[in-house]
Amino acid sequence: MKKDLSVAEQAKPYAKYFYQPTVLPPKEIIEILDKGPIDPSLAIPIQRRDELLKPGYLPAEIGYCLMSDNSGYVAMLIQMPNVTTEMVEWWFAWFGLESLRYKIWDPEAHYATRVVDEDLEHRLNLKLSDLERRWNTTIIVNEDIGAGAADLRISFLSPDDFGHDRDLLKKPPNATVNNINLGINEPRRPMATASHLYRDISGGLELRARFWLGWNIIDRKPVRVVDHVPFEMVKGLTYHCAREYTNLAALLPKVYAENHKVVDKIEDFRR
Repeated sequence: MKKDLSVAEQAKPYAKYFYQPTVLPPKEIIEILDKGPIDPSLAIPIQRRDELLKPGYLPAEIGYCLMSDNSGYVAMLIQMPNVTTEMVEWWFAWFGLESLRYKIWDPEAHYATRVVDEDLEHRLNLKLSDLERRWNTTIIVNEDIGAGAADLRISFLSPDDFGHDRDLLKKPPNATVNNINLGINEPRRPMATASHLYRDISGGLELRARFWLGWNIIDRKPVRVVDHVPFEMVKGLTYHCAREYTNLAALLPKVYAENHKVVDKIEDFRR
């Protein structure tokens, strides 16, 4: 449910995007999801996550299921015309710093965000690249992924820390990748891990997202963190992923053009 902006948020130049209609996923994606879960044999287990980095496509690029071990799996493919690698890497260093930036991504389901205090200086270290500013930092978000609003803890990993093969990642058409562990913030409870690969296509990028629910990556290895994942959580996350990244694809070129040269100051984000 969309919530009103504060007076201070309304005064910011990118508040206008909050009031624009959300761009919804193409009907082709929703039709696939509405057919129900995919056969688990079409999913790639987390131990084979590097298959995402290889050329071509996997048997099920869009879908969700419970695996035979009662973990969850989500696959999503989103076209992002006019989006570049630089935009994506900037966005993931930028949006987590304040709630309005997160809200414009998905006004119906994103409510708040902040970088944890101990990581704020790293996130705003302009001597680092946008990628490096994101790695090894954690944000707390409040969002609804299909089961009501919850405070989630999202920690960003480098491809090396995620255990990806860097040589595969460097091969075209791969452009960049975003890796996370996520879970409930309080009480602290790990929940899932994800790899979001962006690839070059004609006129932009495509996102190939994978979530493995019930797992985290720790010390470059998969670790089971939840014994049984609720099916409704897997399904809800899939529809949420389709929605938020479709809207981001439409939003990002404009937001980047207007804001990527603005320098954030740490004093504006200290609590």
